[in-house]
Order: sequence, then C-alpha cells, then structure tokens
Amino acid sequence: MGKIFGRLYYIVKKNMRSLLVFEIMYRTATFLLSGYCVQTAIDFSLKKQGFSYLTAENYTSFIFHPLSVVLALAVFLQILFFLLIEAGALITCFEASSNRQKVTPGDLLFGGLYRTFIMIRKNKAAWILAAGLPAPIMELHLIVREISYIKLLQFSAQQLYKAVPWHWVLFAVCGLLLAFSLLFIYILPGSFMTGGKLGKRVPEALKLFRKNAGKTVVGIAVINILVALIVGTVYLIAVIFVVLYSMLTKSTAMAAGAVLTYSRWLDIGLGLAAGAVELVLTLAFVFVIYEKAYPDSVSNWKKRILFPRHTSKGLKLRRRVAGVLTAVLLVSEGFYGVYVMIQSRQTAENIWNSVGITAHRGGALMAPENTVSALAYANDTLCDYAEIDVQETKDRVLVLLHDNSLKRTAGLKENIWNVTYPQVSKLDAGISFHKKFRGEKIPTLEEAINFSKGKLDLNIEIKYNGENKGIAKRVVREIEKNDFADHCVITSMNYDFLKQVKKANPDIRTGYIMTMTYGSIANVKYADFFSVKHTYVDEDFVAEAHACGKEVHAWTVNYRGDVKRMINCGVDNIITDNPVLVRKVLDQESDTRTGFWELMKYALRI
Repeated sequence: MGKIFGRLYYIVKKNMRSLLVFEIMYRTATFLLSGYCVQTAIDFSLKKQGFSYLTAENYTSFIFHPLSVVLALAVFLQILFFLLIEAGALITCFEASSNRQKVTPGDLLFGGLYRTFIMIRKNKAAWILAAGLPAPIMELHLIVREISYIKLLQFSAQQLYKAVPWHWVLFAVCGLLLAFSLLFIYILPGSFMTGGKLGKRVPEALKLFRKNAGKTVVGIAVINILVALIVGTVYLIAVIFVVLYSMLTKSTAMAAGAVLTYSRWLDIGLGLAAGAVELVLTLAFVFVIYEKAYPDSVSNWKKRILFPRHTSKGLKLRRRVAGVLTAVLLVSEGFYGVYVMIQSRQTAENIWNSVGITAHRGGALMAPENTVSALAYANDTLCDYAEIDVQETKDRVLVLLHDNSLKRTAGLKENIWNVTYPQVSKLDAGISFHKKFRGEKIPTLEEAINFSKGKLDLNIEIKYNGENKGIAKRVVREIEKNDFADHCVITSMNYDFLKQVKKANPDIRTGYIMTMTYGSIANVKYADFFSVKHTYVDEDFVAEAHACGKEVHAWTVNYRGDVKRMINCGVDNIITDNPVLVRKVLDQESDTRTGFWELMKYALRI
C-alpha cells in the first residue's frame, strides 16, 4: 500500500497547480450552473402544478408528479455528464503525470471534453452507467454534505426515514449501494484509457477489482478518512476565523446573525472542496492500480491523445487561448460568486426555506420608521426583508409613510394626499424618534429601492386611504423601472390592489394582509401568501395555507413567547420590530450569550 500511495502522491503533485486551478474553475462553474437548473426546474414544476410554494403539505404530490420526475431525471443526467467530463480531465492529468509531462488547466478541460465525446459516441446511452455506477463511492462526502445542508434533500431524507419503520433496512441499503458502486470503480479509467465499448470494460473492471479487492477497500477507506480529517480541520479553522472576524467587525447584536450567514457559505464551499478532493484522490488511486495492471494503456497515450513532448505551433496557440479563456472564466466566476453572495441572504441550499425575518416598518426599533436609517438597521441585522409602507403625495410621488397624517412622524398636522413632495422633502422624520437622527428625510420609494439593491429585499405594503386608487400600478412601474421585481413583494389590506398588481406584472409576488382568518382562503388567487396578525395565527390556518401552496407571514411579533408560538405553528416569516430577538429565539439563544464559545456553537450548529 505504501508504494501505491507514493505513486498516487507523485501523479497528483506533478501537475498540482494545473489540477488545483482546473478544479476550482470547473467545480464553481458546474455548481452555479447546476444550482440554476435545479431552481429553474423546481419553479417550472411548481408553476405547472399550480403551487406558489413548496411546502411540507404539498411535498408528496409535487415530488411524485410526472413533470417533477422527468425534470429530476434531467438534472440527474446533467450532473452525471458534468462528472464524466471532470473524470476525463483528471485521467488526462494523471496520464500526463505518469509520462512526466506538464499540462495546463486548458489541456485538462479539453481532454475531459474530448474523452467524454468519444465515450458518448461509442456507447450512446450506456455512458450513464459508466458515470453513475461508480459515482456514489467517488462522491460520498459531497453527497452526505449536500443532504445535510440542502433543505429539500434533508427533508426528503427525513420523510424516507419516517416512512421506513425498520431503520436498519435503510442503513443496510445504503451500505449495499456503496458496496455495489465499489465493484465498478475501475470502469472510468478503463473506458477512458483504452476506449471501446462499455460492454468490454465492465468485465475488465470487475476482474481488476477481484484481483485487488483488499487493496481497493483499504485504499478507499483510507482516502475517505483522510478527506474527512482534512475537511474537518479546515472547517474548524475557518469557523474560528469567521467567529473572530464577526466579533471584531460586528456589534454584539449582529455578531450571531453574521456568524450564521458566513458559516452557511463555508458549508457550501467546503462541500464542493470535499467532493473535489475525494474524487481526485479516489481516481488517482484507481489510476495507479490500473496502470500497474495495464502498463501499455499508459505508455501508448501519446498515440491516442493530446500532448506530445514537442508541441506544434497549433497546439501552443490552443494552449494560450485555453489559458486566456480559463483566466477569464475564473475572474467571471469570482465576480459572479460575490454577486450571488450579496444578492442572496441565503445559500443555494435554501430552495426549502426556514423561518424568515422581516423588519417591521423598515426597522423601527432602532431608527425612525420607514427611513433609510431604518433600512440600514434591517440590513445590519441580516433580515430577509424590510417591510415598508407606501403612500403618495398630492403630486403623485410615492413616499414611505404609515399613517395618513404626517403629524406623528414628521410633526406636520396634514394628510399626505394634501401635501406636495417638495413640502414633504423639507420635513424632519428623525427628530421625533431621537435627536441623533435630526434631519432624517422621508424617502421616496425609488430612494428606498436604490438603497436596498444588493443588500436587502423589500416587503412593500401599499396603504389604502381612499385617495389613491391608481397607486398600485404606479408602484409596479416604479419597481419595474428600477429592475427590482425579483427582490420585493407587494402586500396590502386592499385585495383589489393585489389584483391590479398581478394584472400589471404577474411575476411580482403579492401578500394579502389579514387581521382575522375566518372563512376559506382557497379562492384568494391574487395573493401568493398571507400576512396575518399573529394573534389569529394557529396551526390549522398555517396547514390550510400550506395546502394551497402559500406561505404565512405573521405580524407584528415582538415577544419571545409569541415568537416561539409562531415557530411552533410553522409560519414561514416573522415580521417584527426586534429582528435580533427573533434571530436569537430561532437559534435557541438567550439574550446574554454572545461570547466566543456561544458564537462557535452558532457556527457549528450545536
């Protein structure tokens, strides 16, 4: 075994730099593309089935619907295709290393694409078996981590666990699946290095496994333990760094939320890294065994493929082009990754959302309500949404204001529809809250949107006062003008406003604000969710809404006991004046535990 791992170390080290760049580039690109395809497939299937949201109540009918099954198979085939290209690239790298040849990341990508093309051309649909049979044992760490932090997969696993009364059967099936996958672990190197029909490669792979069964089992076990130790150590170090960074750069009130957000991104990054390291080491181990059994398959590689020692001018040019494209792709992925992190408060795992938090009136606990300072507080406390109230002035300018009168917040005893925007712009919306906010202006809806872009999603409540019948269409136009439709919802107590919004732009999500919950909600078709006063929310109402494929947002929840009750009822979002309190209750944290070890528990989910 020592010689095998020594050889493994050499063939990985020989082209380590190119291998590292390729894996970062390729894993990031395929992760982003796969995530987009999964989300698109879910949204498309939900829309075709008439559901607004995926909930526990409609999960079974959604997941077993023929359209969902077809889309799931399509996504699965896409993932296998990406795996096949990556495996082809790695085999190309190992062959080059075995022949003491240097390669570039572009060479690896070209080699993976070329080998995959040959594989599919010769084997047609059988390539699915070549990629799918060894996949479970080669990507075990990635699969486990995906299930642990992608809520949809986690929920599916939990449902399966509940459905099978004999849990040992599930563990036995998983064990048998891994053992079966291990039998075919030599398929990929044989298929890529010798070519030909898969029907010839399968008996060859099984024969090679039988001859090296003990070495293979021990080697794969050692690799998995090694990957677990490496990833666990890196994760612990990264978590410590995240906690210390949050303590140094965030206030006490915001540190816990920051740790949770950063640690979710750590989960995703390390999940991808674990999958990459495991696949590289596993394929390298398999390659070493294979080249020892079939040395001619490696020594004759120059006749088949890609990189003779003395390169031609054309090959040099292709390498330069590939290098430039690789660099551009890496930079693009970096910028896109930062963009995704800024745009989304939750990670790619959140197709199955947990309880969200909305700051009431922008964030009225620590700043004047419906102001930019309030929105800044909502952003700093990592809220999912900030709720704002929109009315319009005499000259039809959309501004943030809750009451009809300006008296309480700005000191002017006049209704908003009797005052022009130039008059409103001169008022002080901060002094009545605290002197440090002196000079705070009443913002327009456009100013609120511009501040929130890339930071915060908005829950825009359209107030009805009898003087603003056309306000809904004007709000929609303002949202569309600022390209903000994907980052807001529109709510109102006036159901006709929601109807107008949906007719103007069906893609904007709408919420019906209700102070009571009597009667049926099944036919409230112009509302995508219900925003309900928390005293009227109970488990039956939430279950009925979820059965209709719609969320329930509870307002205005400011006390610990009420927060816990809403969580127990299963609401999807809590609207509150105190987002920090809600965050602590959600994470089962007391008001006083904000030290290093407590934040570590946040990050490690313990």
